[in-house]
Amino acid sequence: MTAQAFSPEAAEKVTTAFVHATGARWSFPRVEIQDRGTFMLISVDSLSPEIHEIELPVKKSIAQALNQVIPPHPTQQFGSWMVVFFREGKMFETVHPSEFEL
Repeated sequence: MTAQAFSPEAAEKVTTAFVHATGARWSFPRVEIQDRGTFMLISVDSLSPEIHEIELPVKKSIAQALNQVIPPHPTQQFGSWMVVFFREGKMFETVHPSEFEL
């Protein structure tokens, strides 16, 4: 028996969880379901050119929120999601579940 892939409705739950966890400080997240439906790539744009890093408490809040709505997938060794932050079209920070022991 193979593990089930993410449903398309999962992206909406992820978007809502991210916005609540971050207080809507960034653009509305874009969610891509990848790896045959077993991994979610969440991309957001910084709305301020002054932001150069994501503070640890915010990263933890993101990880906790997303871990509640994105179940682990057995084929994804380091986690079934990743958030990538962009500023002026260039990636400057990431958050993924393997960063935290939650």
